Amino acid sequence: MMRTTDRRRMSSAPADDQPVEGVEEGQLRKLLTNTINTIEDNKTQIFDIYENTRREVEGARRRLLELKEHVAATIERVDALTAEEQQAKRRLAEVSEKFTEYTEDEIRKTYEAVSIIQINLAIEREKEQSMRVERDKLEIRLRYLGNVVARAEQMALSIGSVLSYLSTQVSGVIWQIEAVQKDKFVGARIIKATEEERYRISREIHDGPAQDLANSLFTTTIVERLMDQDMAEAKKTLEELRGEIRKCLTSVRQIIFDMRPMALDDLGLPQAVEQLIALFGERGKLHGTFSMEGDYYALPKHVEIAVFRIVQEALNNVVQHARTDKVRVRMHYTPQALTLLIADEGIGFSPDHVDETEDDEDDDALDMESQRRRRGRHFGMIGMEERAKLIGAEIQILSEPGKGTKVHLRVRNRMVEDA
Repeated sequence: MMRTTDRRRMSSAPADDQPVEGVEEGQLRKLLTNTINTIEDNKTQIFDIYENTRREVEGARRRLLELKEHVAATIERVDALTAEEQQAKRRLAEVSEKFTEYTEDEIRKTYEAVSIIQINLAIEREKEQSMRVERDKLEIRLRYLGNVVARAEQMALSIGSVLSYLSTQVSGVIWQIEAVQKDKFVGARIIKATEEERYRISREIHDGPAQDLANSLFTTTIVERLMDQDMAEAKKTLEELRGEIRKCLTSVRQIIFDMRPMALDDLGLPQAVEQLIALFGERGKLHGTFSMEGDYYALPKHVEIAVFRIVQEALNNVVQHARTDKVRVRMHYTPQALTLLIADEGIGFSPDHVDETEDDEDDDALDMESQRRRRGRHFGMIGMEERAKLIGAEIQILSEPGKGTKVHLRVRNRMVEDA
């Protein structure tokens, strides 16, 4: 349920569900099912390519490490043989100059010694050159494989986001197709907003824990080699590895909290919201204040999750768009309802411009950064409004340029209403 203000009506309720014109519901569901199956097959193939390429990258890295060690050892042998060759040549020059003082057998052995050293030196130099060529080719191959892995991972993540949405929201997709015809492509915006959120989480995992784990795995290979050569250096590297694993664990915990805050289950909604604000503060993104009035009571779990996500999205909007780090969150429990206020001291915005995002894309005078900011803010508001609708809550998003933004949320206590 949405309320309006004299500044902006933020959204409108969808029309009653009706069959899509020209397409029967059964045909539409069959079409969506076939689409999902096709996407699933493509996702599996792309993931197989990603996994196989990733394993090849790991093997190539190990081989490159071995090659570098072999090249270093070969260079040492070449240097040693070069020194021996110089010494043998001096001996040969001495024998040649005073050949009357040496027997034929001594002269022959001197020549043979020089010849053997030169042969061994040529072999080692050939090995060195061959390994250098292989090393250079392997480095080029690694760069290529790295690009393949990145592209395959990106495609798998993008397809996975769409697949996850379609697989769990088939009925919703039908409604969204209707909305495309009746409500200025709201369904498409919701899909994009959902995918952007999933993409954000996937990038956090990729750039954080996944990268840390890959580096840690590679470090274990180095430690194995150091244990046979320099135990002190191996222990030092292990300590560094321990620090990287701690960092990885911290990143994983942050992502888990973003996806499902444990405090919501253990302590309740107010403590989870307060912990969320503190987490934004620890990351250096916001300086927020939290207050609560009234006596807390538990709402249905899905309602509390939706409220938490609305707060989370509002705080993300402050970080990304408000150009301020000052925000306050107030919760007020009454027997009839929970009311919640999220207010920032940022630059604010004109609601008229936010709703005209699709028109902005055709405006050459609008720079790309402004378009990106408007789209991001617009999708964020859509996400909050849709969550509020799903739980039957009322939401108002009020803003003016230069006067900050306020998000008002009211969630009725249906347990009292049903009593």
